[in-house]
Amino acid sequence: MASSRRKLGKPDLLAIGLQDAACWQINGKKLKHVGDKSANWQRLTAIPNCLYAFCCGNGVLYIGKTTKTLSKRFVGYCDPGNGRATNWKCHQKIRALLHADKSVRILVLPSHSHLSWGGFEINLAAGLEDALVKAFNPPWNGSNKNPLTETTINEEELSKKP
Repeated sequence: MASSRRKLGKPDLLAIGLQDAACWQINGKKLKHVGDKSANWQRLTAIPNCLYAFCCGNGVLYIGKTTKTLSKRFVGYCDPGNGRATNWKCHQKIRALLHADKSVRILVLPSHSHLSWGGFEINLAAGLEDALVKAFNPPWNGSNKNPLTETTINEEELSKKP
């Protein structure tokens, strides 16, 4: 029997508190992120432990998290150089959409809560990433059968090093 469950999208991320805060643009050969003044992008990019998503229309293309600040994490997407495969893949896909006159929005959930368990602080972004990638199955997070989180990708890349 076919599932009648609807595809999750950008409105669902907004409903759980992610902010539509910026967009990607092409700046020469590099990408740049340009924040919305109303979202206070400069403040958001300076906060560590963020969950973020790249969206086109209502579609969720990629969900990631960083323990660094967004500003530091997005350097890899802007100019991947000899960086990780994830940076290259997202960089190329964002550029292709922008060249097709599509808008790629950046949604952010800053870790501003002070959740703890047994006296230990919980990283909300890290805790949500796995569940959201599984539920949304974004196409840039790996195959449809096996979506990958940033944590999984990092672990795989480390296991390949001698």
